[in-house]
Amino acid sequence: MSRRAMIAAALSAAVLVVAVTASVEWQMCRTTFGPTELALFLMVGGVFVAAGLVAGCYRPADTLGRLLVAAGLLWLVKGFRLSTVPALFTAGTVLTNMYIPVLIQLVFSFPWGRLHHRWERRFIGGCYGYYAVSVICELAFLDTRRVNSAHPPGLNLLLVRDDPTIFAAMQVVFGVGGMAIGLVLIGVLLARWRSGTRAYRAAVAPLCCAALLGTAATAWTPLASVWVHSPQQAWTLLLRYPSTALIPLAVLVGLWRYRVTRAAVRNLSVDIGATPFGEGFVDALREALRDPSLALWSYSRVHDGYVDAQGLRQVLPRRNDAREATALIHEGVLMGALVYDKAVADQPRLLAAVRTATTRALDTRRQRGGPCAERHGTRSGG
Repeated sequence: MSRRAMIAAALSAAVLVVAVTASVEWQMCRTTFGPTELALFLMVGGVFVAAGLVAGCYRPADTLGRLLVAAGLLWLVKGFRLSTVPALFTAGTVLTNMYIPVLIQLVFSFPWGRLHHRWERRFIGGCYGYYAVSVICELAFLDTRRVNSAHPPGLNLLLVRDDPTIFAAMQVVFGVGGMAIGLVLIGVLLARWRSGTRAYRAAVAPLCCAALLGTAATAWTPLASVWVHSPQQAWTLLLRYPSTALIPLAVLVGLWRYRVTRAAVRNLSVDIGATPFGEGFVDALREALRDPSLALWSYSRVHDGYVDAQGLRQVLPRRNDAREATALIHEGVLMGALVYDKAVADQPRLLAAVRTATTRALDTRRQRGGPCAERHGTRSGG
């Protein structure tokens, strides 16, 4: 995110907080909403936007920061449902669930910061359309006074006619659709978890836990409205707000772990001149990157290719493999290749530190009489 975009996002969030607070009609929602819940509601939107600004500053090239900011702004906009101004109420109600597809896209693109497959883009696009159309269709047959007698007439600008039968049928249909989307999301996450390496699991575990807690707390709300009647237990209805706020914080935890990793690799590269090259160095890189599958191969002129520490010839990963590779070149000399998990591949600054450390290690070994490398100009691996 550019500096101008970050300033605009912060100002937009501040304006929305003030506008939502000023538009609340307490007379209309006094039995279902209070100042404490409003503060928690605004807190969630603020946490999303703040986390998005931090992520955008740390990783400006990908979409993670922008998605967090968008989710926070859409969350705040739905606060206009508490207004008695028809235009604000209708806009807030239409956009009530639009933060959900943004979060789905965030989960699909984390930790890489982008979607990798065409079907993912189509699925995410379908989610945006589904959550927009479903609410609009329901509003067409819902007179809000039937839900809350305190609502003034004409509050819902999209009302065609009040028809409880059609409205109930649509809720069932769209509810099934929402469950199907949830099942697809869970299935994708489980498949990625099973096929992913430890590096991938370490990156997404905090976000998955936060998403599960948020989903559980949100699902509890309609149940609690039926089962909870005691004021001493009413506080459980507010759990959905702090649990939802854990999602952007989980994203920052993942990014922070990468930042600590990069610092560890940088410290490792400082001492590389005094460190003998060997399996201990590779183990240190694996620990720093949290990628036990990491491999460091040397380029052998005899084999005209890459070899591992045992001298066995190796082939670089293909495009659709779970791992990627980057060539290690020093002053035009192809020294070797670093092979790593794709969860690390989209951390360019992290990989730059890794390349520096490993290239210096291979160059030091070559100068001390290790296996020779061949001058290959700009040849690259992976």
